[in-house]
Amino acid sequence: MGAYAGEVDSNPAAIAREGLAAWRKGDFGRVEEILDPNVEWYAIEPGELDCHGRDEVMETLHERYEQGFAKDDLQFREGGEDAVIVVAHPSEIGGSDWPSEVATVMQFRSERVVSMQDYRTEAEALAVVDQK
Repeated sequence: MGAYAGEVDSNPAAIAREGLAAWRKGDFGRVEEILDPNVEWYAIEPGELDCHGRDEVMETLHERYEQGFAKDDLQFREGGEDAVIVVAHPSEIGGSDWPSEVATVMQFRSERVVSMQDYRTEAEALAVVDQK
């Protein structure tokens, strides 16, 4: 049985879209369902922004939601068989203190997100997944 008990396609892109749609609506319970308990989220630069485990990821997602980032126009790119690239433009929501673009590679295993890695640009993220 998958993360959604048959309610959604097991394709990583479909799961990512479903999770991000739930986040946009503030349905954090639904978001939590797609995250592996040991999920890791790595910022562009390693350090205090990295999240280790579902609780830390959820805390960051709550913060970003409150800051208005759920309104960002996100684009989805194929990242291979078990990955999706989500491209965001944080400066459009948060202003010039935020990067103009961030591309997050979301890795899936057993229909759950097991890792996320932020990159400065979509091109950088695509180069990494093309090497795998």
